[in-house]
Amino acid sequence: MTSTNVSNWVSEPDGRGTWGILSSCVLTIILCCWSSVYPNVPSRSDGEYKQFLYKFYLLSVGILGPEILLFIALGQWTSARISKKGYTDWTMTHSFFADMGGFLLAAPGSELFPIDAEQLLHLVRDGYLVYPGLDAEDIKDKSKSDRFTSFLAIIQAMWFFINCIGRVAQHIFLTTLELTTLTFILIFLFTSYYWYHKPKDVTRAIVLTTHTPITAIRARYHPYPESKWYQTPLDFLSRNEWYCSRLWRYYVQILHYLRIPLFLRPTSRPYDRFPSDNFLYVDKLAEWMATPVIVFYSCMFMFAWNFSFPTLTEQLLWRISAAYLVLFGTAGMCVCWHAHVFIMPKLAKEKKFYVEGQSLDLPTKKGLLHRLAWRLQNIHPDRDPELDVPLKVLLPNVLMCVVLCVSRYYSGGGFHWIEELA
Repeated sequence: MTSTNVSNWVSEPDGRGTWGILSSCVLTIILCCWSSVYPNVPSRSDGEYKQFLYKFYLLSVGILGPEILLFIALGQWTSARISKKGYTDWTMTHSFFADMGGFLLAAPGSELFPIDAEQLLHLVRDGYLVYPGLDAEDIKDKSKSDRFTSFLAIIQAMWFFINCIGRVAQHIFLTTLELTTLTFILIFLFTSYYWYHKPKDVTRAIVLTTHTPITAIRARYHPYPESKWYQTPLDFLSRNEWYCSRLWRYYVQILHYLRIPLFLRPTSRPYDRFPSDNFLYVDKLAEWMATPVIVFYSCMFMFAWNFSFPTLTEQLLWRISAAYLVLFGTAGMCVCWHAHVFIMPKLAKEKKFYVEGQSLDLPTKKGLLHRLAWRLQNIHPDRDPELDVPLKVLLPNVLMCVVLCVSRYYSGGGFHWIEELA
């Protein structure tokens, strides 16, 4: 028989346990990501479950690659800032609302489809639509921002950050998971800044009616009005696929072929909504603003250079992974700049309007390697010519991204090395 000692209140141990570290980090990451995702307006036929899925998939991107979510927000911020210049009484909220699919166009003989701010400007300026008298407060009323969750995320992030700073000031080590959580907080702050004026969780778009058939509108603007379109009949007015958007669509298409649908892409033609993961064009100003953030975010993993690890091999692997993240972040921004200056202008010169069937057929007079390269540079089901990716750009990028995924899994995830360092 063993005796049992009866005690009153027993205090918690002074040190930190694995559960305490894990729960606080995971809670902070999920709160930060959930409160900083702003999905686009869903289709009118989408129910609450699909609307939740759109937000959940965007949350997944934020967790797997927070810098990807930052660039999605950055592109939408760039588009809203540029679109705002075309209107005298528009705010950033108006521009965001239009670019996220807040306006649907109803035309004779055509299904409803979303139009962005630039397309709307053309239609209003040329008399096809009446200017929608909508002020910012009306748009905010349609927004369902969860202020409590946002407030909770801010408080949790501040508490976590102050706690980590206090531990460092007392020369008490952090775990790699806590360091990773700090990187999420950094990206959360800047993503929230770029999406600050974007309405959140809008579930219903506004229908704008024109009495002019779409064929007549296309004939006004398009030199080949009978040519094939791939998203909406008016996407040629504003569509600007750039370096990152082409690569992103390529990788997402690969995931769909692998039956890993990271996003639910619109299947209707025309699109009935704008996908939330659209990588809109990022101009040079936005790139200059994002460069120090991305570089500092990548360098944060280097702070664990001298952390204690269970084995020297694990420490070496962490150092290699962290160093590669710095290299990728720095080189990635340089590549984006190079694409702006050299690659995209060259593609713009070669760009032309494609008549249906023109320049899209498989070349028959070329060799096997040329035919294979032709297939690999565009894997879109409809071979959308706007999504062509030159192999000399694609292949090095694929290799770099594969190594990045391995490095992110090891050092960026940080979930493998939770040590008791209190």
